[in-house]
Amino acid sequence: MPLSKVTYPFPIDGDVHHIFAGASLDHWKKAAMRNGFTLLGRAKDRLHVVLGCQSCGTATLKRVSVVLGHKPECPHCIHTRRAAAAQSIGATLIGADPDGDRHYGLFELDCGHVDRRQYHRIETAAAGGHKASCSICTEERYAEEAQCHSWTLMGPPVRKGQNYRNYQHTCGHAQDVAVVNMRNGDLDCAGCGETWASKPSEIYILAFTIPNLSVIKLGYSSNSECRMRQVQIDPARTCGSVLRKIDIETGHRAICVEKALHSHIRRNRPDLVVPPELFRAHLRTTSEIYHRHGKPYIEALLDAVENGWDPRIQDAIAA
Repeated sequence: MPLSKVTYPFPIDGDVHHIFAGASLDHWKKAAMRNGFTLLGRAKDRLHVVLGCQSCGTATLKRVSVVLGHKPECPHCIHTRRAAAAQSIGATLIGADPDGDRHYGLFELDCGHVDRRQYHRIETAAAGGHKASCSICTEERYAEEAQCHSWTLMGPPVRKGQNYRNYQHTCGHAQDVAVVNMRNGDLDCAGCGETWASKPSEIYILAFTIPNLSVIKLGYSSNSECRMRQVQIDPARTCGSVLRKIDIETGHRAICVEKALHSHIRRNRPDLVVPPELFRAHLRTTSEIYHRHGKPYIEALLDAVENGWDPRIQDAIAA
């Protein structure tokens, strides 16, 4: 049956469609009713029908096979729902994805930027699942974080991975770096940088609270604050903090002194050592954890190190 020269008197999905001359079968109508639609007629060709949404009253074009074998949805209701979700978080739905991806749309966010975002991310944010961050603002923040450490954000990473970006150091060398490492300054330039063994380091005392017990950790790192965050499984429960840190000339000397300090403590104050089974569910480490009341003793050891004492020499003599 050919298309009629007569068009529907109302737009269908924003377009004008000609009536297709053909009967609308009863089981089509029943299937449409079960899914919340009224079958209004046929259009475009023999395979398509016009449905009227019983919720919003607008018309949409669907294939007969979708009506019979699937659960058709009203695109107008979907658009209204998405627009409302955007409005609830201070954003505005502008339109569909210019690249044609049905999962994405263009939104003007509360920062003023127009960003391409997944619809479900906006709806999840509206439901309180997460914050709808702006990718433009995010990249600007990454650029500022890089500048704080003498790097320049260049763009997407060469490697695959959404948690990486490509940065250029002041020496001209460019490399991929994890965003979190750039934020914490926990990185080294492969062009001009020092290795962990040669660059300056720290010996630190960290404090944590695990169930019914306060503990401290003695260790070394080039970034004690970063290490404090890394070691906690649930920071809200363990409430980590840096109690003290002393500067060491190189990472090599730091690890040697740190290991000697642990040997000294185990030999002279084994009562301070916390058994791993008490903290392994809360801290990402297998040792180096001591009871909090041992802080004065361990701080005295760090005082001695700062004043020139080398625990490695004493360990060698004792051995």
